[in-house]
Amino acid sequence: MKIRIWLVLSVLVSAITWLYAVRILGPWDQHMGEVKDGIKAQMGDLYPRWVGTRELLLHGLNPYGAEVTHEIQMAFYGHIVTQDYREPRRRIVDQQRFAYPVYVIFLMAPTIYFDFAKVHRWAPMVLGLLAALCVPISLDFLRWRPPWAKLLAITLFTVSSPQIAQGLEHQQLAILVGFLSIAAAWCVRRNYLATAGTLLACSTLKPQMAVFPLCFFFFWIIGDWRKRWKLFASFVATLAILIGAGEWILPGWIGLFLEGTAAYQKYFPTTSVLRMALGDTIGHVLGGIIVLTFLLFAWRHRRAGADSREFAHLFAAFLMGALLAFPLLTPFNQVMLILPVVLLLKDWNLLSRFSRVVFIASVSWPWIISLVLLLVRPRLDSPNQLPLLPSFLVLFFPILLPLLLMTRRGAAQVALTDLQSS
Repeated sequence: MKIRIWLVLSVLVSAITWLYAVRILGPWDQHMGEVKDGIKAQMGDLYPRWVGTRELLLHGLNPYGAEVTHEIQMAFYGHIVTQDYREPRRRIVDQQRFAYPVYVIFLMAPTIYFDFAKVHRWAPMVLGLLAALCVPISLDFLRWRPPWAKLLAITLFTVSSPQIAQGLEHQQLAILVGFLSIAAAWCVRRNYLATAGTLLACSTLKPQMAVFPLCFFFFWIIGDWRKRWKLFASFVATLAILIGAGEWILPGWIGLFLEGTAAYQKYFPTTSVLRMALGDTIGHVLGGIIVLTFLLFAWRHRRAGADSREFAHLFAAFLMGALLAFPLLTPFNQVMLILPVVLLLKDWNLLSRFSRVVFIASVSWPWIISLVLLLVRPRLDSPNQLPLLPSFLVLFFPILLPLLLMTRRGAAQVALTDLQSS
């Protein structure tokens, strides 16, 4: 009966999320984009990648170059964007450049013969399916096989979360990268090491998301090189093919990509959750401590088997650590938290009543406030920030989740045992 109630709630939450996105957030976001940034049309994050791929493959144009950049900007703004970073009072506008490694074109290549309107319509469905698949993959990775109704409820709650909803709205490839990382870990656990290496290489489409989980797998490979070398070999071979094929299509693309990355940090600066919450200095220091601590634990547990509890829990920790310490503040990057959340749900009986209440309250807040805004509709043609209220707690979720996991009964004893064994 309880499972059926949660299933009904998950369907209700999905409906609330969809209605809120269509009736509240979408219109308000479009108005604010027009007023603040002068956006003529909301094209989504895939459009620059689609244009860059089409122009490179069909016309031989440099996707990082000014001509392609201007074409993208004309679609978004109706004019070319010019900015002078030496004028501090001037508003910085997202230049909407092609800012990915060039081998993203191999992903986008099948779409270049379609009108972008079709790509724009189908992309959220594909990305939503990938986000949904992260749930059963995470369940199997953690050796948890709940009833199908509970699986469906967890999946609907996940896809309806503000983080995933934002990723689908913006058509963000972060969802793909999160899926690839979780799927790679599942393949390692199933001893499909060559497949896992290929998936990890493809996850470098967004290097800032992939780098920390890759560090975990690197230390794990060192722990038993004779049995795990296939993972390393497959990763290196696939990445070499991607880089080499990109160099064949666009010679010198690495330098162009690095120049674009430097520019991106100026017109779309981002930060880490810790720096946002604690300030740059304390956030940097604490983030560095987290990174070094996790790397130390990865080294100590490098010999752990892929089917062990240590492997699963440490990989989940690296996913959370990446969001805490790296510049991944934007909520859609929290697709990486799907596996840690599933871990928390699996260990639900080990949580105190207070921890359960805090978790339920934190994940319920967006849907409750969304429902309130649907019933008491705010003005959508003003700079009022009320439509963003459902996402208020979302930015702090990467801090809250590891704290809740540490409150599990037995977690402190496990940590103490780890320290003593070192």
